[in-house]
Amino acid sequence: MRFPLVEQLDLPCTFEGFVPGRLHPDGRRYLPLILFRLAAPSASSVVAAPVTNVTTLGVVDRHHVVDQALEGRTGIARLVFLLSNVRLQAPPLRQGLVDEQGEAAGGTSIAPVAYGRVVAVPTWEQSQAPLPYESLYTELVLDVGLGMIGVRTNATAADLSESLGKARVEIGDWLRVWRSRIDVLAFEAQL
Repeated sequence: MRFPLVEQLDLPCTFEGFVPGRLHPDGRRYLPLILFRLAAPSASSVVAAPVTNVTTLGVVDRHHVVDQALEGRTGIARLVFLLSNVRLQAPPLRQGLVDEQGEAAGGTSIAPVAYGRVVAVPTWEQSQAPLPYESLYTELVLDVGLGMIGVRTNATAADLSESLGKARVEIGDWLRVWRSRIDVLAFEAQL
């Protein structure tokens, strides 16, 4: 999988665990789960109310890009939140990762809600065709206070401005991103 500005995606973490996929009846394994323990944000990196209650992020390694031998190492994960719902935040502005069920409270989450500030919008393709709905494909980089994550999503709505909270998401906007599938593009261990 490719993502524009992939070099900007940097979520500091420790590769805490590798959970092999369960055995399928035909003898193959389901995809593995990678556990990333998130680093605490520095005070200078958080510019809105910090809301993180997730300490460990569980990510399915769909593309088999994480080397199991790196387990236990600290580094950065390059993550993209896919197929997400996206909406402008209403004040007070928040920054961080919150378990979608509200249950993590220092635990593991595989479906967190991401709150953050947009730092780049490399792709914004809005339909111009005469349809009874509007459609959008976008890729953006979001600062969640813990680091930077990618967001790639499609959206359709009768009125995208109403659905998103404004006509076009721009650098500096604060977003809430939820119901995401998370893909890991890389884990780069520190030397």
